[in-house]
Amino acid sequence: MYPYNFKPKQKAINYREVFVVMPFGAQYDDMYDKLIVAATDKASDILSLSGGQRLVSYRSKDDIRLTSGWINVLEHLLTAQVVLGVLTDNNPNVFYELGIAHASEPITRQILIASKQYERQFDLKDLIYYEYEANVIDSIEPLAERIADAVKSYNIEEEKKISQARMLIGPYEFEILMTQGMKRNFVLHTSAKGREDYEKDLIDRFGEGHLKGAFERHVPAITSLCSHGLLGFHTSSESKDGQTMVYFSYHWTEPGNNLLYLMKLITREEMVARRDGMPPYFT
Repeated sequence: MYPYNFKPKQKAINYREVFVVMPFGAQYDDMYDKLIVAATDKASDILSLSGGQRLVSYRSKDDIRLTSGWINVLEHLLTAQVVLGVLTDNNPNVFYELGIAHASEPITRQILIASKQYERQFDLKDLIYYEYEANVIDSIEPLAERIADAVKSYNIEEEKKISQARMLIGPYEFEILMTQGMKRNFVLHTSAKGREDYEKDLIDRFGEGHLKGAFERHVPAITSLCSHGLLGFHTSSESKDGQTMVYFSYHWTEPGNNLLYLMKLITREEMVARRDGMPPYFT
C-alpha cells in the first residue's frame, strides 16, 4: 500500500492522539516513557483537558493487535492530532514516515525532537526541532508546551474553517442543520414513498408548519452541504437471500459536527462521541 493510494478508516482527526515516530530499539524506551509520555500528560494539564479528553501518546511498537504494521502507521500518521518525530540517530524508517507527514499534513500538527548531541543531516539543516536534555526529565515542561501549542494551533485553524463554512450557509442549508443536526446520520430516499416518509418524519418531530414541501428544498441543500464538506455520504452492503443489499446514509463530518457545536445544536460530549463513532471509508 502506497501512501498516495491510502485512505484512513477514520475520517476525523483523533483529537486525543500524539503519534510518536521513533526507532523501535529498547534504548529508546526510557526516553519514551520518561519524556514523551510525561510531556503528553503535562500538555493535557496545560490545555485543561480532563477525563476522556486528555491527550494520549501512542507508538506502533506497543500495539500487539497489528495485522499490518505499515497500514497501522499510515492510519496514525494521517489522523493523529499531533505527530511527534524523534530525529536522533537518523533512523531511515523514521525519516520515511516523517516525509509522508511533511508532504501530506500541516507542519503545525508536527513536532520534531532530537538529543543535544544530534548531528543533523544536510537535508534536515533547515528543519526546526527541539533538543531535549540528557536528563530527559528537564525537558518535560518545554516539550509539553510545544505539544499544547500544536493542539492550540490546530484548533485555531479549525475555527477558521468553521467560520468560512458558516458564511456559506443559506436558508435551506440552515433548515437541514436545524432539523437533522441532532441526528448523527439520516437517509433521503428519492422514491415517491421515500419523499412522503421523509416529510412525515419531519412533521412528526417538529409539527407541520413550514416543513411541508421540505423534500424539494432539502435535496439541493444536502448537495450544497456535501460540497462544502459538512456532510458525508456513507454506503455499506451485505448479501441477503442471494442478493446484495446496499445501505446508505448521510452523516455529519468533523467540520459539520464542529459547526453544529458552535451553533449549540449539539453538546461537546455529543461532538466528541461523533468523532469517535464516525463511519469508516470502507466497510
